[in-house]
Amino acid sequence: MPHLYSCPVCRIESRPYALEEAAQRQGQRHRDERHGGDHPHGETIQEVPYQLPDTAQLRILAAIVAVVLFALIIKAF
Repeated sequence: MPHLYSCPVCRIESRPYALEEAAQRQGQRHRDERHGGDHPHGETIQEVPYQLPDTAQLRILAAIVAVVLFALIIKAF
């Protein structure tokens, strides 16, 4: 499940990261840059519920897969 870093002092949330360690590294970078390395009160690493892609994204993915398969078939002959 993806994770993100949240700093309530700055009112920011990082983008979701696939690994919790990556969100923790982002938190450390934020602390170093914005808070002199100190831990802001209330900062957290949060799990983000996984969301399935919407139908438009699935259609685009299907089109890309179809084009790649078509290209592979053409190349094979």
